Amino acid sequence: MNVKLKEYQNGQYRRPPFPIVFEGNAPANIRTNGQLAALVASPNWPAPTNAPGAWLGDPVAIREANPIIFRRQSGANLIVIGQQEESAMSMMFSSVISLATQFRPGQVQFHIMDGNAADSPYFNMLSKLKELIPHQVELVDFRNVGDSIHQIATEVARRQAGEENGPTIFLMVYGLQRYRTLRKSEDSFSFGGGEADSKPKPEKQFVDILREGPSLGVHVITWIDTPAAIDRTFERNTMREFDNRVLFQMSAADSSNLIDSPAANKLGFYRALAYSEE
Repeated sequence: MNVKLKEYQNGQYRRPPFPIVFEGNAPANIRTNGQLAALVASPNWPAPTNAPGAWLGDPVAIREANPIIFRRQSGANLIVIGQQEESAMSMMFSSVISLATQFRPGQVQFHIMDGNAADSPYFNMLSKLKELIPHQVELVDFRNVGDSIHQIATEVARRQAGEENGPTIFLMVYGLQRYRTLRKSEDSFSFGGGEADSKPKPEKQFVDILREGPSLGVHVITWIDTPAAIDRTFERNTMREFDNRVLFQMSAADSSNLIDSPAANKLGFYRALAYSEE
């Protein structure tokens, strides 16, 4: 992986000699994750896995960090919700790096949709992943979102038909609120017809990917800024396809609607709550 960490000596991870102190007002440092560091520094690729994990930050306890596991089962998608753009970008970046360490070249693909505005300080940051990891990374331009979604949905349909599974696919969507193409359509009272209506719609294919993809090795990892944006993007029952949810600080009501608990209302600035249906 061409990454050198000072915590390594002779290929072995060396724990820092200082005591562990949790600072709730400081951001997590992914470099202190011993499990991820061991994977990065290993001279050999790991054995094939159907349950890769993504590390997003440090635990609020003296224990090893728990990754988000992407098993080949229904609902194995991840949504990050909240208005902390910097933390969301860090989570997206660290999840790709950690997942990349668990596959041999050719065994995984990343399709990345970067919704950052051109004046954002994080603009084009995700494009750096193409140079950092030895895997296929597809950077999806705004104009090509529909084509990319159609390509992935077609692959899901092919696997559903019983054809041989290909590599594991991760569709990364940073800033889902900015992708109008993927919002639910208000066509209940539409009287349109003709050839245009026969074409598959990206928003419906996106939901198909969420629903059918995980059991076939196709997973979605996305960040969206507010619960209100979720309501504009998905039908209510679509949230069932996200068994893994990470919440930044939000109102008690929004937290309760998303995870049946107001706990996210008590979070600090550099803290998030990881929730799993399991």
